[in-house]
Amino acid sequence: MRQIIKGPKVTWVDIQDPNKDDIQYLKQKFRFHPLVLGELIPPGHRPKVEHQPEYLFMVLYYPVYSKEKRETKPRELDVLITKDTIITSHYRSILPLKALFDNCNLYKNSRTTYMSEGAGQLLFYILSGFWKTCLTKLVQIDKRLDEIEKNIFKGKEKEMVSEISFVKTDIINFWRIIEPQEEILQSLATEGKSFFGETLSPYFSDILGTYGKALNNIKASKEAILAMEDTNQSLLSTRTNEIIRILTVFSVIVLPLTLIASVWGMNVILPFSESSFGFWIIMGIMFIATVFMFFYFKKKGWL
Repeated sequence: MRQIIKGPKVTWVDIQDPNKDDIQYLKQKFRFHPLVLGELIPPGHRPKVEHQPEYLFMVLYYPVYSKEKRETKPRELDVLITKDTIITSHYRSILPLKALFDNCNLYKNSRTTYMSEGAGQLLFYILSGFWKTCLTKLVQIDKRLDEIEKNIFKGKEKEMVSEISFVKTDIINFWRIIEPQEEILQSLATEGKSFFGETLSPYFSDILGTYGKALNNIKASKEAILAMEDTNQSLLSTRTNEIIRILTVFSVIVLPLTLIASVWGMNVILPFSESSFGFWIIMGIMFIATVFMFFYFKKKGWL
C-alpha cells in the first residue's frame, strides 16, 4: 500500500508491504540505482547507509515488543531521501512513523510544522520520534527490573527464574537490534551536512545523542539483569543448601535411633528385654541420645 503526502517543501511517500508495482513506481519517478531498489524486497537483516550525490539510502531497525510472546523483534524501515522527497518503506506498521505520517496527513498545521523545511528536517522528525519511542520502551524495561528486584528479596527466588529469563532475552534482543545502528547515525551526523547543509548538523547530532541515551540505558539494563540473575541464583543455592543441611542433620539424628530400635527388635535375648520397664528404658536411651546429638549439633552451629 502506497500513500503520498505533499507538503510545502517536501513530499513524503510511505510504502507498506512493498511489491513490484511499488518498485516500478520508484524506478520511473526517481533515479535510484536498481541495486538500491532491489534491497527493498525482500526484508534485509543488517542496518546500512549509502551516501550518493542525489540521494541517501538508509536501512534501520525498530524494536517491537510482543506481549503474547514476551520478546522483542526488529522491524525494518528503509528510507530513501532526495532533496525534496522522503520515501519510507516497511513491511509492518511502525508506531512512531505511523503516528507522524497520520498527523501530517490529517492536519494542515502538522504538514506546515514538519514538512515546510525540506527533506532533512522531516528526516530529523522521523528519526527523533524513532529513538525517543525506544527510550520510552526502556522505561518499561526498567519497571520490570524493579519488580524483579523487589520479588527476589521477598523470597520469590524460584518464581523469578523464568521471569528473569524472559526479561534477559528481551533486553539482549533489544540491544542486538539497536547496537549495530550506531555507525549509521554517526555517518549521518558527519556526512549528512554535505547533503542537507550545515544548518541541519545540530539536528542530526541531537538524534545521535538520543540514540546514545538509548544505547547506554540498554547496556545498563543488560548489566543489571545479569547481576540480578547471579543474585537470584545465589539465594536459590543458599536456600537449597539450607534445606539439605537440615535434612542431613535430622537424618543423622534419626539413624542411631533406628539402629537402636532395630537391635532391640531382634528375636534374641538382649538387655532389658525381659524387664517390665524394658520399653521405657530403651525409650529413655533413645531420648538421651537424641538430646545429646541435638545439643552437640547446636554447639557446632549445624542447627
